[in-house]
Formats: sequence, C-alpha cells, structure tokens
Amino acid sequence: MATQPDPAGKKRRAFEAELSQRLRDRARLLLSSETEVLRTLVDARTQILATLTGQPSDWKLWQLSRLLGQIDDVLTGAAGQAGTVFGLRLQDAWNLGEDFVDKPLAILGHRVELQLSQLDATVLKQMRAFGTLRLRDVGTEALRKIGTELGLVTIGGKSPFDAIKTVQKILGNDAPLRAAAIVRTEVSRAFAVASNDRLAQAQDLVPGLGKQWRRSGKLHSRWNHDLIDGQVVGAKEPFKVPNPGGGVDLMQCPHDPRAPIEQVIHCGCISLPWMKDWDVATPGAKPFTKLELQQDGKKATLDQAAKRAGQRQE
Repeated sequence: MATQPDPAGKKRRAFEAELSQRLRDRARLLLSSETEVLRTLVDARTQILATLTGQPSDWKLWQLSRLLGQIDDVLTGAAGQAGTVFGLRLQDAWNLGEDFVDKPLAILGHRVELQLSQLDATVLKQMRAFGTLRLRDVGTEALRKIGTELGLVTIGGKSPFDAIKTVQKILGNDAPLRAAAIVRTEVSRAFAVASNDRLAQAQDLVPGLGKQWRRSGKLHSRWNHDLIDGQVVGAKEPFKVPNPGGGVDLMQCPHDPRAPIEQVIHCGCISLPWMKDWDVATPGAKPFTKLELQQDGKKATLDQAAKRAGQRQE
C-alpha cells in the first residue's frame, strides 16, 4: 500500500526545525554576550593587578587615595564598555525573540511579520537601563572591596602580597560571576519578553496559537519549573507557576519582569509557540534523562509523584 502524503506533518516538522534553529541562535547569543562582557573585566583585572604589583614593597609608601583613583578609573571604563556591549546584545536578543515567532509561523503560511507593527521597545529601553546600572554596581562593589583591602595595607593590617591575592579573587571570581549572572538573566529576559509580546500580537491572526512552558534541562534546575514543564496556555494568558515559598505566580513567560526574583535569576526555561490542532512529539512534560534522575534526588521524587498522578509517562 502506497504511503499517503502528509503535508501537515511536513509543515509541522519544518516549523519545529525552525524553532530549534532559533533556540540554537539564542544559546550562541547568550554565550557570546557573557564572553564579551567578561572580556572587559579580564582586561580591567590585568590593568589593576599591574598597578598594584608596581607599588613599592614598603606599605608605608602606598598612597591610598591616588591608588583608588586609578583603580576607579579602570573599573569605570570597564563598566562603560560592558554596558555598551550589553546594550547591543540586548537588542540582538529582542530581535531574535521577535523572529522566534515570525519565522516559524511563516513556514505555516502565516506571514505575521508583514501584517503586524513593530513591538513597542519601551520595555527594552528600561531593561537596558536597568541592566547597565546593575553592571555599574558590579564595578562599584568591587572598588569598595578593593578599597577595604588596600586600606588595611596602608595601616599595616595586611601585607601587600596578601591584599593583592584577595584583589585577584575579587576581580577573578566575585565580580565576573555577578556580571555573568546579570548578562545571562537580562539577555534571556529580552528574548522572552519580545517573543511573548509577538505571540500576543499574532494570536488574532493565527487561530489556535498558544504557548508552552519548557524546562531548561539543567541538571539542578528549579523543581517548580520542572513541575510545570509542558504546561500550555493561550498566547495572551499567564502560566501558573508554583512559588517555592507557597502559592502560585502568574507569569506571562520565563523571565517575566513582573515575576519575583526567585523565579527568574539563573532560569533557563523557555516558552515555545504552540499550535492547538497539532499532535506534538512531547505534548506534556519532557521525560527526565537517566543522568538527571541519578544526580538530582528532587527530580527523581518529582518524577515518581507525577507518574503516580498520571502527569508523566511511565
């Protein structure tokens, strides 16, 4: 018996392939954004350590105010460069989030990008200002900690060698970790908000258009985000996300600006465009991998409870 053509299935597979490609673009953008911002901090660290190692070995000869002024100049310059890079990558994420809806829908014959107006970028401007301020705070906090260390040197409370080791840690671990978290969170937020706003715009043009929450797949992810993996709502409706402290938060998307901080920082979840009349490969929660179940007891417990409740496949 001859195989019957399946044009709907072919379109669905092309749609999902396009989504996958856009998610790979998102992953590359997140990585490059962090790398570029961290590079400015590495350069600053190199300059500051060179300045400190060039100081007299006799701590009594150190001039604290002049030294802190030099370090402040370096950190301020680095923060400015990081802010510029951050702003550009935020715009890239916003554009990519809009395309995350437009391009896959075009494969289905819904040319929404030709019918819809551009997204209101007001929230993008606010996110850029907020993120830039937070990056500047990283430099301010680093200067405060460094000032404390160098102040101890100038009063004989700490050796120059020990102080420089602490400064290396501040600039090599503390500041970069904070900066990376800020960049990852805010760039992810720009992508999520843009794609969610575009979905809301497109709903009236695409019957049955909705969105589906997908967990990050991180080994040690939020249990409450794993719990709602696969949840489907209308394009303009909020997801119902359990809060670790009790109750439920209504979130339009992962990284929703209105959500509590505990729901968004370090979150890697995404919201996918979803079509009501399709039979997708994984309609509900994605099965946990063997490694996830072995390495995270919370996932194993959640998996068993969900299976007993009929919410996950055996």
